[in-house]
This record gives sequence, structure tokens and C-alpha cells, in this order.
Amino acid sequence: MPFRLFTSLGNEVREFRTVSPGEVRMYVCGVTPYDVTHLGHAFSYVQFDALRRYLGWLGYRVRYVQNVTDIDDDMIMVSRRQGGRPIAEIRDENDAILRADLDRLNVLRPTVYPYATDHIPEIIETTARLIERGHAYVVDGDVFFDVASFPRYGRLNGLTLEELGKRENPESKRAHKKRGHLDFLLWQQVDPGDPAWDSPWGPGRPGWSIECTAMAVKHLGTQIDIHGGGSDLKYPHHENEIAQAECAYGVEPFCGWWVHNGMLQLEGVKMSKSLGNLVLARDLMRTYEPDHLRLYLLSHHLRADANYVPGALDALAERYGRLKAAVGQAGEAEPDPAVLGAMTERLGDDFDVPGALEAADAAASRVLAGAGRPGVAAAVRAGLQVLGFAFAGARGPANGDVTP
Repeated sequence: MPFRLFTSLGNEVREFRTVSPGEVRMYVCGVTPYDVTHLGHAFSYVQFDALRRYLGWLGYRVRYVQNVTDIDDDMIMVSRRQGGRPIAEIRDENDAILRADLDRLNVLRPTVYPYATDHIPEIIETTARLIERGHAYVVDGDVFFDVASFPRYGRLNGLTLEELGKRENPESKRAHKKRGHLDFLLWQQVDPGDPAWDSPWGPGRPGWSIECTAMAVKHLGTQIDIHGGGSDLKYPHHENEIAQAECAYGVEPFCGWWVHNGMLQLEGVKMSKSLGNLVLARDLMRTYEPDHLRLYLLSHHLRADANYVPGALDALAERYGRLKAAVGQAGEAEPDPAVLGAMTERLGDDFDVPGALEAADAAASRVLAGAGRPGVAAAVRAGLQVLGFAFAGARGPANGDVTP
């Protein structure tokens, strides 16, 4: 059965094809580690970890890149609030907490885990290419992308430039210098004392979106297969990434599949650091086993918004217990192909993980009722391995394997 996957570019489910046969180039937007990470981040990275694992199960070699945005307005603001504490210290402290959480959740380590500050030369080079090709302009040390020079701008979001102009845009800065309302910074002057790097346009630092374009191209090439991230990044961040990459390198499309995870809400309100309504994965894992939390996160479709409420994990306790008990009866039997096929068939249909877990639960119930053949429990185990459950024997940090 071919793998069919939804892409936000065109809003359609298409049969998955890669740029290079047998290889998947996958980039997922990482965190800006200016503060603690929360359950919404765990939701995103567990979902993309499962997708990465499924692609590997299909036989692809997956090169998975997840960046760290360690220079931006928030990082600078927190550094100031902490009396000029070095940004690298703030980054390393919060990044270590995130990595520990994801390790416990058995999320595979990225193939490459790049920091934006380690890619200033690539960012400057990409910016220079855009200027040379007529897609960017310089105004007193600031460099802006000229949105009017890219007719396909807005296609990812399915909106006209006029409609985009009415949306909230965190990259809309220094309007008095810009030619167009939607133009955005590639390189920016900085306030005295703020981090800065030398460039052809004077000392400064990168804009936000150019960082991901430069890192993706550096580590995956000018065309990639999957770009993941939260649905809140579709505009302006991912729209800008497309424009930058396709204009700088003359490729179309920059990315074949744009895969956006839903937002995790807390009792109906989007969970975010700015609102302070956070549930932390590490706090939940003091009460619940990490695989129990992983089950909760994967019980929602990747694209669906999820609404966390107190007791949400308790509602899955019986299913979690059934799955673990069935796996415990797998022994040395070969997986029943029909049962395993029922799970993986759901994954092949737009990566329906909740459907695959329902199939696994139904099979586990048969095992515990004594109605399942020996291979049924083994099939449950094999299917849960594909989805990264440590108790089923999936490789990963929770089982001592920290290789990418």
C-alpha cells in the first residue's frame, strides 16, 4: 500500500514521493530555548518522531534535522532580564531540560541538531544571494526580503497578499524602512550591547525565518521532502522560508510536503509560554510512565488540535494497561501479518496514528481474552515498536540508544 500524506501546500493528501529514491530529507522547526518547554512541544516532537520512525519502517533512510533558534528577540529579552546573562547559558540550560524530557519519551535524537548562531556564514551567504538575484534590498544596514518579487508568496496559506496583510505578523518590523507592507527582515541592525556579527551590511544579526532556510539548505540541500512544525508557523515563518529558498536557489518546490501539527490547548486555551498556562511533560512524568504520556500524545491525529484537561491520561489507563499486558505475552512468536497490517494500513492512510492505536487495542483485547493466536501479541508489539513505545522494545534513548 502506498503512503499517502497530507501537505498544507495545496491542502491535499498525496502519495508520498521523495527527491532522492529511498531517502527522506526531513526538517522540523525546533524551539527557541529562552524558557521552559511544555506539553505542546512534547506533542509536536513525539508526533514527528513517530512519523520519522514509520518512514524508516517503510525502508527509507531518514535524515532528520531539528534546529535550535538561539538568537532572536526573546533570547535577548531574557538575557537582559537576567542581568546580561550569556544567551548561550540560557540556551544550554533550557535545551538540556527539553532533551531530557524527550529522551524519557523515547524520541530519537536528530541526525543533526543545529544552532542558528553556528550558521551565521550560511545566513549571510543566503541573504547575499537574495540581494544579487533582486529579491532583497538594503536600507541603512537592514536587509529586507521583497515580497513583491515572489509571485507565489501566500500559496502555502492559500491567501492573497491583501489577506495576509490583515494577519498578525511577528516579523513585521521597521515599517518606516520597508518598500512593501509584507516585506520582512533577513538581516537587522542591533541595539548597542546586543549580540552582533559582522556582515557586508554592517554589524547585526539574522532575522527569524532566514535562519531555518540557511540551516535546512546546509544540512539537507536545496530541496527537501518534509518540513514539519506547528500550525502557528504557517504564516509568516514557513511562508517566508519558501520564498527565501526558492528565490535564493531557483528551485520549486523547496519542500514537497509541509506537515503541520495541531496546537495543544489547556482547557480550551492555546498553551503558550506568553500566557503562562503551561502543563509540563516532566511534571506529568512524575505521576505517569513516559510511555503512558506518549500514548496520550499519539492518541490525537498529528494535524488535530488537542485539548488537555486534568484526568486526560487517566482516561487512557485501561488502554495503556491492555497494550502493555499484550506485549508481555508476545514471546518469540512471529507477528501475525493480518494484525500488523491492520495497524500499518492506518498509518499509510495520511498517518492515522489514532486509528493504528485502536487496531492495536482491539488486538490486545483479543490477546487478553484468550482469543488471539500467538502471533497477535507479537503483532501488537511490532506495531507499537513502529510508533516508538519503549515498553514494546522500540530503540531510542529510553532504552539506552542515543544514536540518531
